[in-house]
Amino acid sequence: MRFALYPNFTRDPSFKWTGQLIDAITARGGTSYLPADLLPGYKHANLQRGIPDGVDFVISLGGDGTFLSSLGLTGLEQVPRVGVNLGSVGFLQEIMPPEINERVDDLFSGNYRLQQRVMFQADCFDPVHNCYAKAEALNDVILTRGVSSSILKIRLFINGARVETVPGDGLIVATPTGSTAYSLSCGGPIIHPDLDMMVITPICPHSLHNRSYITDSTSVVR
Repeated sequence: MRFALYPNFTRDPSFKWTGQLIDAITARGGTSYLPADLLPGYKHANLQRGIPDGVDFVISLGGDGTFLSSLGLTGLEQVPRVGVNLGSVGFLQEIMPPEINERVDDLFSGNYRLQQRVMFQADCFDPVHNCYAKAEALNDVILTRGVSSSILKIRLFINGARVETVPGDGLIVATPTGSTAYSLSCGGPIIHPDLDMMVITPICPHSLHNRSYITDSTSVVR
């Protein structure tokens, strides 16, 4: 089996866990690869530089931010991912460092379950309705007031139906994966990752009520 590794070396400055993971993969007949431009000074006898086609898994080592950053690896968008939790928040990183050898055994033996995650596409339009930017998101899409000191008055529409005008600092549209991130800190609910839905949470609403909205993941939010 072939594994693309995506470590956060600020979380593993001595390379202890990264090295242990490489050794565990090698001992079972696998091969470890590291992006060619990621910490070029790091060397390991059983590590290869550059990620080829046909990688079986991407393994990130760090916190949830590291896991999300690994999604930017070109050509690996459809490759299953798993993470070693070296961060302070680990909703996405399921492997604890002392479990590395045991979990690598599970990957080689097929003792795992693949979990599909909802993702969004966000389109940005100018005042005359020309789309000038597109992006995909695993966590959330956020509309904020930026550096302005004035509150926003956001007219929220779901599938073409106007819901309400939300006065405040902004709005978060989160996937179930993202429901444990910024949306949670703004009072939003936690949604199980197997559920096919999204949550819309106001940011510091200037209102006597502060409620999130939940709708299915195929909804068009505007």
